[in-house]
Amino acid sequence: MTRRARSGASSSRVPGVGDVELAEVAAILDTPLAALMGTEEAHAQQLGTEAAAAPAMSRLAEVVAFVGSGRPATQAGNLRTADAIALARRLDTGEEIPERVRSLDDLPDTAHDFAWAAAAGFLARSATKVVAGPLAGDIERDPLSAWMSAATTLLDSGLLGGFRQGWRKRYVELLDSAAPGLLGALVSADGAAPLAAVEGQGWALVATNEGYDLGDEAERRHVVALVRAMLSALADLGVVARSDDTVELSALGTFLACAVAISVDDEDDPVDADARRPRRPNRPARRNAADRAR
Repeated sequence: MTRRARSGASSSRVPGVGDVELAEVAAILDTPLAALMGTEEAHAQQLGTEAAAAPAMSRLAEVVAFVGSGRPATQAGNLRTADAIALARRLDTGEEIPERVRSLDDLPDTAHDFAWAAAAGFLARSATKVVAGPLAGDIERDPLSAWMSAATTLLDSGLLGGFRQGWRKRYVELLDSAAPGLLGALVSADGAAPLAAVEGQGWALVATNEGYDLGDEAERRHVVALVRAMLSALADLGVVARSDDTVELSALGTFLACAVAISVDDEDDPVDADARRPRRPNRPARRNAADRAR
């Protein structure tokens, strides 16, 4: 679950996540469900239920179900055009299907979910066939583990820039690299923050690093739209809930913030990394990292 280094990251620690929480979550991630007792096991199961209910996980499950025992692939390992159209219709995200579809790339939302499923280990691809991947079974058998794989994969690839084709603002990667810090800041703020404050921090980050005047309203509007897209991606995973004026971290979100903080700590301390790095969950053996917030 280690994150690769990104340009623009300003701190190795995820703010708002303390040593007590890190130690707790490190133990949680390494504890099998059979070793958890009573309310801990019940809460782990509750988290698994919430993970399975996340809209993103429903779509990823549909992608895996569509592939089934296997589908023919292009040389790039993507679905062929007819299957890409069929998958887009099955996912039913509201994506407009052009009259002429040449490849999966002409269906960017569908292509995003397909690539995400592959990167998370739910699919395996070759130049001839797409099949279920090594972690596909976790979606039903171990939904919290599957959710963690999906969430960390998307954070690592980028909430905005990951699995997307085409031109984008150069500071998209900067915003993507700030996502773990956003989760930590929400933890520090007792799980909620004004939407305006989150948007303002995103704009300040971009303006400071890219040399924009803070009064540049046109560029600010663009950045705010990107920040809202990031929050939508997190809400899609069940990490946050967003109202008109507030962003609230869920129990899953707090768990993810702590897990990412552990991963960042490991990169900074390679001597102890092998001993302390959290494994990707293999069983629904995860109790809530946010017990202190309950």
